[in-house]
Amino acid sequence: GGPTALLHLFSRLPPSYPGAILVAQHMAPNFTRTFAERLDRIAAVTVREAVEGDLVLAGRAYVCPGGACMTVRKVNGYPLLDVRSPEASDRYVPSANRLFASAADAFGSRSHAVILTSMADDGVIGASQIRRVGGTVLVESEDTAVVYGMPGAAVRAGVASRVLPLQQIADAVADLAG
Repeated sequence: GGPTALLHLFSRLPPSYPGAILVAQHMAPNFTRTFAERLDRIAAVTVREAVEGDLVLAGRAYVCPGGACMTVRKVNGYPLLDVRSPEASDRYVPSANRLFASAADAFGSRSHAVILTSMADDGVIGASQIRRVGGTVLVESEDTAVVYGMPGAAVRAGVASRVLPLQQIADAVADLAG
């Protein structure tokens, strides 16, 4: 959530970051490619807009294209991205719920969710699935969230593993992947 929050988080990732990052940012279709390029310029990891069939690689980040939904699945042991049109049941596009749920299925306890400033309650259902398989859910605190919708919904639902100010989330993300 929140382009500014994501810019802050990506600028603080260590050069040796060993994980892959999948981003579901509620953003118009014409802006996600440019946003991914902007993240790529400031991040120690390679960032790109996701395309159907991308192999999810360590040290890379994939931004879901605006107007689409992104999920991850394993094919012959390799994690691949599906980038598809939204389904009628998707309340938000891209759907953090679908992304988180697919990560829980693909990676089990090695899946982690980060919920940053944003409106509404997208992500709560998928985050609960990540918690159910033993993964971690980091949530931005009310003190630093510009909009406490999604983070607040996660806290109220009891799915947050840790609630942290934005300044501490990048370190926590790096610790999870290490």
